[in-house]
Amino acid sequence: MEIHNPFVYLSYGFGIKALLASVLSGIICSAIGSYVVLKRMAFVGAGLSHIAFAGVSFGLFAGISPLVSSLIFTLISAISIWYFRTKKKVNYDTTLGILFATSMALAVIFLSLSGSYSSEALSYLFGSPLTVENSDIFLLLTVALITLVFFFFFWKEIYLTAFSEDIAKASGFSVELITFVLSLLIAFATTLSIKAVGSILVFSLLVMPAASAFKVARNYTSFFFLSLLFGFLSSFIGILISFLIDIPSGAAITFVSFLIFVVSVFLSRN
Repeated sequence: MEIHNPFVYLSYGFGIKALLASVLSGIICSAIGSYVVLKRMAFVGAGLSHIAFAGVSFGLFAGISPLVSSLIFTLISAISIWYFRTKKKVNYDTTLGILFATSMALAVIFLSLSGSYSSEALSYLFGSPLTVENSDIFLLLTVALITLVFFFFFWKEIYLTAFSEDIAKASGFSVELITFVLSLLIAFATTLSIKAVGSILVFSLLVMPAASAFKVARNYTSFFFLSLLFGFLSSFIGILISFLIDIPSGAAITFVSFLIFVVSVFLSRN
């Protein structure tokens, strides 16, 4: 195993963009993850990440931008999940199970029809932050700002919706609108993070930072900001480790996030 100086990469534009993409992905996913964990929707992240990869596979097959096709797939799926949950009273797991299985079947079909693009597909599967472009950074930064602004202005609504939709409705809040916007943000977070983390491991950023924060936080405010901190640390340290020993960034970020979770479990008083 060859050891590299990770900070050498930061002297190049591609290294800085890789770091920015990873950190922004960590912040976006951990912010959304605070809602995902409280609602016990961890499987949503796993499901949408695989649906995103089906979109990538379709983009490679059709000769269009994999990011655009992936975003279309995840947005349609997120809206479908929201619709069946709120309008048809079908629980998340049922709808996701169906979409998960279907998306994986579509991914296999599209990849088999466009075998020459298999190497590019693998970069989306496991993450390839060194291929991040300026447009990707701009999109990630935009979604990060939108996410944080949304949580700031609808703090109480999100808080009550996460703990009890009945109480939120009784308080006069539009639960359907809040959950709809959060569903869209989950889709954006999942899709825009796959270059940095990979579609297989992106859901780890949606779950583990928030799960770690949940173990040590004393209230909702500290829970949210600890989620952001752990998401930032997981991404920042993980990308440096990937530079250090030349391993996929998604795996490194996930492993760091897991270590933070283990520490938080031992520090927890529960």
